[in-house]
This record gives sequence, C-alpha cells and structure tokens, in this order.
Amino acid sequence: MSIPIEFNVEQDRAVAGDGELQVIAVRRYGIALLFVALAFVSTLFLQRFFPYPFLFVFFAAVMASAWFGGSKPGFLAVLVSTLLVDYFFVPPFHTFAVDASDIAYFASFIACSVVASWVSSSMRRTEEALRQARDQLELRVEERTAELQKSLAELQEKERQRLLLESEKSALESEKSVLETEKSALSDKLEARKVVDRAKGILQRDLRISEEEAYRKLQRESQQRRTSMRDIAESIILNDELKRASH
Repeated sequence: MSIPIEFNVEQDRAVAGDGELQVIAVRRYGIALLFVALAFVSTLFLQRFFPYPFLFVFFAAVMASAWFGGSKPGFLAVLVSTLLVDYFFVPPFHTFAVDASDIAYFASFIACSVVASWVSSSMRRTEEALRQARDQLELRVEERTAELQKSLAELQEKERQRLLLESEKSALESEKSVLETEKSALSDKLEARKVVDRAKGILQRDLRISEEEAYRKLQRESQQRRTSMRDIAESIILNDELKRASH
C-alpha cells in the first residue's frame, strides 16, 4: 500500500481511514527524524573542517522535514536538532548547559530553525493550494470545453435542420407560385381580398381602430371560429347592411 508523504491533511482524510492516517502521521514524523539523523551524521563529519557546521546542515534538515512532513514534524525537527546541537556541538560538550559566550549564537540557531521550519511549511501549503487551484481550473476548463463542444454539435444540428426547412420552404413556395398562376385561384383570392378590405373598413369606422388592428381582429375571429377570413368578412358586411336597412 502506497502512503503519500505530502502534508495535505484534508486530502489524507478524504482518501484514507483512521488507521491509514495514523500510519501517515508516523511516517511523517519518522521522515523528520531521519532528516535530523542525516544532519547529525553529516555534522559529525564536517566538524573536523568547520567550527560550527551544524547551522547549515540542520537548517536543511528542518526545512526538508517541514516541506515533506508539515509544520508539526518540522517543529519536531527543530526540537531534536536543538537538543543534538546543544549536547554534541555547543561547549560544554555532552551536557545541555550552554556557555554564556555561546548563548546568543545558540539562540540565533533556534530562532532561525523555527523560522526556517515555518517558512518551509508555509511555502509547501502555498504550493499545495496553488496545485489544487490549478487542478480545479483544469477541471472547469475541461467541463467548459465539453459544454462548448456539445453546444457546437447542437448548433450544427440546428443549422442542418434549418437548411432542410429552407429546402422544403423553397419547394412549397415553388408550388404556391404555380398555383397562384392559375386564373381561378387568383380571382378567388382577389375577391376575398376585396371582401376583407371592405370588412376592415367597416371595423375601422365602427370601432375607430387602425387598419392593422382591424385586420388582426378579423384574423382572431377566423382562428376562434375556425373559418376563413372571407366568411368572417362577409358576415361583418352582412350585419352592416342589415343595420343600415333597419335605419
């Protein structure tokens, strides 16, 4: 079973159970102790050549512990590094006492280690947040791309249907043009138009409306009664003639 070493706690909780979380925590602290141990061994070797070599090596161990383990393993590395440095590398040796002349130097080491741990863990958290933001952005881009592709396919289908309808419309218009050339149909339409125009004039006069409103009224009556506008117009004309005759 593969256990991640990143310190994203929320991600670990999402992908691991309680037992796995404990294993992950132990591994992180173990990594921190491993880095400190490597720094300790390296410092024992470098002590022959430099008076205070532990600063750089232990700083590296602290930063690596905070980077791979998180803030808590990083501070554990600070604590263990401080104890090792105090016991093995700061006079008097093999004791946790510190000479007065080395107090400032030792305190600066502790302060720098704490700052290094905090900076490293903060940078790691920032990198993880940026990575998650990038992943979310890539996911949104993929979703948006899929939506655009779907919309494009729908538009292409609508365009195909539009062209098909235009083709059918052209055929119908061609038929209509042929029919309109027939004399009987044309005469009937002209007669109907005259009747409708006369009915519109009556409606304009009686209802004091515009020609367009009168036409729409005739159209609505035709739709409601399910009959032709010519029949509606003839009915209006007939009623008007009856009214005039009664007067």
